[in-house]
Amino acid sequence: MKVAILVIFLCIGISYSFLIAFFPLYSNVLFILPYLVYDPLHLLSNIIDHQEIIQETDAQSGIENGNNSLTASRQLNTMDMTVGLWTPMNNSFALQHLEGEVQKRAIDTLLNKGYQEYYYVMNNFEDPKSLKLTESLLTTANKTNLKIIIILLPPSEGGSDTSYDWDGWIRYFNSLEKKYPSSFEGFTIDDFNWISTKSNTKFKNNIDFMEYTMLSKSLEHKNKNVKFYPTIYFEGKKTGIIVNKYNNFIDGLVIASGCYYNVSILERQLDMFSEIFKKPMRYIVYPTITYNYSRLDYSPPTDRLILATLSIASTYSHGLIVWRDLDNPVIQEHMKYRHDKQYLLDISNSKQAQIKEEIMDTNGKSMKSKLNTSCSNWAKKYNEAYDKWINLPEGEEDDKWKKTILN
Repeated sequence: MKVAILVIFLCIGISYSFLIAFFPLYSNVLFILPYLVYDPLHLLSNIIDHQEIIQETDAQSGIENGNNSLTASRQLNTMDMTVGLWTPMNNSFALQHLEGEVQKRAIDTLLNKGYQEYYYVMNNFEDPKSLKLTESLLTTANKTNLKIIIILLPPSEGGSDTSYDWDGWIRYFNSLEKKYPSSFEGFTIDDFNWISTKSNTKFKNNIDFMEYTMLSKSLEHKNKNVKFYPTIYFEGKKTGIIVNKYNNFIDGLVIASGCYYNVSILERQLDMFSEIFKKPMRYIVYPTITYNYSRLDYSPPTDRLILATLSIASTYSHGLIVWRDLDNPVIQEHMKYRHDKQYLLDISNSKQAQIKEEIMDTNGKSMKSKLNTSCSNWAKKYNEAYDKWINLPEGEEDDKWKKTILN
């Protein structure tokens, strides 16, 4: 009888060790055992799916092709990722328009939700009302860990009250950094490499205006502690000028995509921009629809599309910026669970499903506009450039792949 009991315990011990070795995804075996008893097939299926995701991710991040080690050095720990909020729709969190204790409570709430940066538009550094709002916000935020980034509008967005006195802006930002060193982070210029649809400007591209007004000369006087994060689109025009003429003044990039309904090449885009600019990147996530898509009668982004975007951007960029809709349930869930390993595996599943559907959609059931046709053309350019890049022989340098997407 004692021998039988000893054998039973020995078998349990061997099985226990086997479980630990076989299920490395779960560090707590006591968590596994109830599922193994009641639903072993379901558990095994989930673990195999998760293992496949990890293996695929490891393969994509660790494979070396030619003289490039793909994305391995750029995959980031989500604990280190900054999360910003871009001019929220919810007026309860439009910080620049709040006052006193209400403003302080709103800042505390955003910090508790996990936001570390706040972006808002300022049109004129000489406007008394704007100056008062900014001073008040920076004063309140200076007692917290929230960083403020001011958005300047390009000609394609700005109105008659928008100042383009770059020297004046730089002097103003330098003064803010000295006065509010804890809260004032810096500034971005929106749509930096985007086109202008306005008829009252002679500049078709915003970058042409930046060149005409000699922005680069003004940036030479920027205090090094005043951060410049231009907002750059993957599909933008004359991006090569930014690399050649502005990169020395850039502290990081705010990256956006005009084709955010398609994420199948987002990893490649982020990887290539990181290689080209060699700067930290914050990626804008759109949880709600933007004007260009709303006027084409698109539905808002699906939950799965948002999750897929979050999964990719959390892995291949240095930060996220939530565009306006912080109340979106998917965004709220992400802010709550973004450090949870199981949640990260779940949104990776969403990414795989989203990309699979996009790739299968070769007949263009969603290709109902010139905008989508343009997005397909851009995807082709990026794929071709990426293939040229990773297939370069070891030690060989060739910038032809860069020219494909920077001109």
